[in-house]
Amino acid sequence: MQLIDAASQRVRWSGVFQRPTDDLFAVISAVADSVATAIVGTLAPAERASLVRRPTTSNTALVAYARGVAAQRHFDEANLRDAVTELENAVAADSMFAEAWASLAEALSWQDSWVPPRQVMPRARAAALRALAIDPSSSAALAALAGIAENYDWDPARADSLARHALSRDSTNGRAWLYLADALNARGRADEAGPAYRAALAADTLDEQVAIEASSGLQIAGRTDEALAVTRRWRRLLPRSEAWDFAEALILAGAQRCSSSPPASPISALALACAGQAGAARARADTMVAQVERGEYYLPPGFLAWIFAGMGDHEGALRWFARAVEARTFLLVLARVDPMWDALRGDPRFAELLQRIRPADR
Repeated sequence: MQLIDAASQRVRWSGVFQRPTDDLFAVISAVADSVATAIVGTLAPAERASLVRRPTTSNTALVAYARGVAAQRHFDEANLRDAVTELENAVAADSMFAEAWASLAEALSWQDSWVPPRQVMPRARAAALRALAIDPSSSAALAALAGIAENYDWDPARADSLARHALSRDSTNGRAWLYLADALNARGRADEAGPAYRAALAADTLDEQVAIEASSGLQIAGRTDEALAVTRRWRRLLPRSEAWDFAEALILAGAQRCSSSPPASPISALALACAGQAGAARARADTMVAQVERGEYYLPPGFLAWIFAGMGDHEGALRWFARAVEARTFLLVLARVDPMWDALRGDPRFAELLQRIRPADR
C-alpha cells in the first residue's frame, strides 16, 4: 500500500500487508491503523477503537457495502441504481449491518430525481429507522432521516434537529452538514447556512451528490460566486454532464447573471435559455414535456418548473410547480427563499402553492 500526497506526488507512507482473505476487515483495519499512526503519530484510545470496530463479520456484506458507497457518491441514474442494488445485497448478507442500512436509506432518497418520491422515500425512511434500531448512535442514519425530513416531509425544523444530532455523533459527516445547511437556508438563516455548506463540501471533495445540492444552496444563501466555483470545478471533471450544466445555469438564472456570464457549451434546456438560445431551449423543453407526458421516463416536476421559470414562461413554471408540490419534489421547501421564484411572488397562485408546502402528516 502507498499513501501519496496528490499535490507533490511524494510518497507519505508505504507498507506491505499479508493477511488471510477470509477476514477482509482485518486487512482494512490494519491498513487504517498504520496510515493513521504514520500521519498523526500516537492515536488516542477512542480513535484506535474506532478503527477496529467491526461493522459486519460478513465478507460478502462488506464488499457489497463498499461498492454501494462508491456508487452512491455519483449523481446519475445508473450509479444510484447500482448503489441501491449493492446495499440491498449488503443487508441481505448481514441484516444487522447498521451502516449498510443507513447508506441504503441515503441511496434510496437520492433516487427521487429518477423515481417518484412517494415510491422511494417511505422505503428510505424504513431503512434509516432499521439502522437506528440496530445502532441508536448511527450518525449516518440520523443524517438520512434529516434529508428525508427536509426534502420529503418539508419540515426544516425537524431536519435541523436531526442533522445536529448526527453531527454530535460525527462532526465530519458531510451529509449531515448538507442537510443542516438546507434547513437553515429554508428558515431564512443564510448567514449560518453558508459555513455549513462549506463544511459539507470539505468533508468529501469527491462526493458529487453533496456538491450538486450544496452549489444550489450556496446560490440561495446569496453566495453566487462560491456556488459557481463548485459547478465549474465539477464541469471540468465531468465536461459533458447535463446535471452540472443544469446546475450552473440554475445558479446564473437565479442570480440574473445569464447575460453577463452565460454557461459555456450549454447542453440542458435551462442552460440553452441562459445562453440566449431561446428557440433551442423551447424546443428541448417541449420535447421533454411531451416525453414525460407520454410516460417515456420520469422527470421531477420541479426540474421542469425551474426550466420554465428560467425561460421566463411564468404560466409553464406555475403549472409544473403545482405538479411538483403534488409529487413532493425535493428542495421545494427552499422556494420561500430561492430567488429563482422572485418573479412569481406577486402571483396569488404561487402564494397559495407556497402555503401548501408544509410538514407532512405522517
